[in-house]
Amino acid sequence: MKSKLSMGGLAVVVVGCGLGFADVASAEGRKYAVVDMQAVIVNVEEGKAARTDLEKEIKDKEKELQKQKEELDKMNDEWKSKASLLSEEARMNKQKDFQEKFLALRNAEMEFQANIKRKEQKATQTIAIKVAGLVEKIAKERSIEAVFEANSAGLLYLQEPVDLTKEVVDRYAKEAKKASGKSKK
Repeated sequence: MKSKLSMGGLAVVVVGCGLGFADVASAEGRKYAVVDMQAVIVNVEEGKAARTDLEKEIKDKEKELQKQKEELDKMNDEWKSKASLLSEEARMNKQKDFQEKFLALRNAEMEFQANIKRKEQKATQTIAIKVAGLVEKIAKERSIEAVFEANSAGLLYLQEPVDLTKEVVDRYAKEAKKASGKSKK
């Protein structure tokens, strides 16, 4: 049930928009850049907060699910120890109860995993939209013609890359600070 937060689905969104990140290279007078989107998401405060919230939710749910698993184990042990004393119908009923609870637990686990994935994607997409705007600003300021996501499957090579990831993270933090200052007024 341990869930690693991958936040990698965002790369597809960003590449699809043509707004990935990483390094600047000049080829025949053209400037190209790449940025590590996963690094941006992991390092901006909004991403850190989302990760913390999801990890807490996962930990809490895992405790709850562990209790249910322990109840099932206890129920199974009890059934095994008393099976020979029970009538055929009683054994069948106990086995049916156990199977229903087991399936309910398994369904709850799968539903929770899907829910966490949806929340993770939503948080990632929210950050991606903001980052796309920042990348556009940086690209215009630095006269960069194209920006690619560093970890996308389509990017195989850039000559002499200059990493823009830190600049994007710093600019994101600056923009977030401005926005929170405006909302407090």
